[in-house]
Amino acid sequence: MGGLTRTPKPSGSPRQKKPRRDTDLTRRADVRDSADQFMVVCGSESTEYDYLSGFKAHFKRRNLSVKVAKKPGSPLQVVNYAAERWGGAGDEFDQVWCVLDVDEYTDLERAVRRARQRRIELAVSNPCFELWLLLHHTDHQSWTQDYDALKKLLGKYGDVPADKSVDFARHYGGNLWKDAVRRARSLAEEGTEHLPESNPATRMWRLALAITGEEA
Repeated sequence: MGGLTRTPKPSGSPRQKKPRRDTDLTRRADVRDSADQFMVVCGSESTEYDYLSGFKAHFKRRNLSVKVAKKPGSPLQVVNYAAERWGGAGDEFDQVWCVLDVDEYTDLERAVRRARQRRIELAVSNPCFELWLLLHHTDHQSWTQDYDALKKLLGKYGDVPADKSVDFARHYGGNLWKDAVRRARSLAEEGTEHLPESNPATRMWRLALAITGEEA
């Protein structure tokens, strides 16, 4: 979704800018007119938040502002929080994303429907976010049961702290993300990541491209 081209809203239409009001004060640049605004809400306490905070800092773009928040909970709780607190695309932000795991949640289908209604993008990982981390290091394509199984595989390439924190610069920096994008794109048809038969799959590659400004 390279270059520093402006990322379109999910609808594909350009964002309509509100006219600026004249004031008697010295004019300053309007941040809303100079940079796309992204909101990313993570559904866990630390892993996704730590990774995305490190990722956006490493690939900081002058024409993109990314705010990362966390709302631990089920997929529907995360999407509802994003919708009620931040709105969907075209409200306060150009794009609103929720980073979700499939895991054993039972409300994922409702979360997908709710996100579509509110024009919220989803970066679903199946079975969980650790798959995206693993793809930075290896081309994993086999069905994986859960977090514990992925944690064991991920441990071959670095520390997996008990608190699930992530050291982005140490384990996922440089161009490793490009390998993860390439590998993730081959796993499942985009938009089907939440389906049981799509394990393993992750749409984090799309969010990564949006943040870096690379072409899809």
